Amino acid sequence: MCRPLEKYGRSHLKVTELSGQFWCERQVALSLEHPRTETEEMACGSEVHKRLMLELVDEVPVTLQTAEDELYLLMLNVRTGLEQLVKDGKTRELFVFGRAGAFPVVGIIDEVSLDHGRLTLLDHKTRTRPTLPPPPSFLTTEVQVMTYRKLLDDLREGRYVFDDFMQDRNFQESGDISPEFKAQLEAAGVYERISPVDIAREVFGKFRQLPPVSDFIIIRYIHQGSGNHLGDKVVLYDQGIIGQKLVHALQFWNGEREARGVGFRERWKCNYCEYKGVQCRE
Repeated sequence: MCRPLEKYGRSHLKVTELSGQFWCERQVALSLEHPRTETEEMACGSEVHKRLMLELVDEVPVTLQTAEDELYLLMLNVRTGLEQLVKDGKTRELFVFGRAGAFPVVGIIDEVSLDHGRLTLLDHKTRTRPTLPPPPSFLTTEVQVMTYRKLLDDLREGRYVFDDFMQDRNFQESGDISPEFKAQLEAAGVYERISPVDIAREVFGKFRQLPPVSDFIIIRYIHQGSGNHLGDKVVLYDQGIIGQKLVHALQFWNGEREARGVGFRERWKCNYCEYKGVQCRE
């Protein structure tokens, strides 16, 4: 059986794809061949996340020309976030990288705060209804935030380092950013004369300097319509549990088995799926 990433020309997994398998694995598989269309609910959720991010940082629109531009911008944003975390005690939309098994994985942590010498992860979830979610939908969130916690700790402890990142990205250590991208950064006042590879090295060094990460991860629920805070749930990080979940999830990505649909008692999830009755007829 062909591995899904190879079949669709993908180089890495997203944390949300791994966690999405615990909502409906077949939906994740279908999204590879038939990319999901952004719904109004998804757009509203993205808008809330962007508003929260802009509370802490300014957004500078740029156009990328090359792989070097992409790496430079990614690492510039991560470095800015890490510096903000140490200086101000909080950052949002922090990119993290690592591996699940042999697969490169990337994710974006909604918020990381520093208090009393310890980092705490917080994930924002939006709800169309002014209520907290039922237990069946919480497993997906647990897997998502525990994977974020694992990736951040792997970076901090040096289990995933600069050389691993460069190998996973298949990136050569030569090359600079394009003149067009440089001009945009200079106009925004954020250009720094440093190569993409050197700024990446610096970022991995900063991850190693971070303090310990709390095992308690906060999930904060926000009502899309009013913006009201509906309540929080707390996930206790468990290395054994997330290890087992990832082993199960990676069986699909390794091509060891087909994607599984939901069980009989969870068929209600199909009412919320755009693939129902079209690509999926279960």
